[in-house]
Amino acid sequence: MNPEEIAKLSVLFSVVVLPALAVTARFALKPIVDAILRLKEGGVLSNNAVSGTDPMLLAEIRQMREEMAQLQQSVAQLQDVESFHRALAESGRQPSLGAGPDR
Repeated sequence: MNPEEIAKLSVLFSVVVLPALAVTARFALKPIVDAILRLKEGGVLSNNAVSGTDPMLLAEIRQMREEMAQLQQSVAQLQDVESFHRALAESGRQPSLGAGPDR
């Protein structure tokens, strides 16, 4: 290769190929860079979710609270029933323990 051909190829490369690569890289990398910037800025969540006004999220929280209240009520009822059965069992045993021999 003589120096003239090298000069022509370098001009062709710098005029045609280099700008084409730059444009391609810009279009390919722009969404990736934007996503990284949004992640760094904390823009992953929408404004509604950040402020706590997302209606679906609020409905889910409300449902979870209702379920929690029902569970607490069920546990309280079970504790009452258990204490009642325990009292019955103790009262049933006491007469047999305290009774003397039959005369």
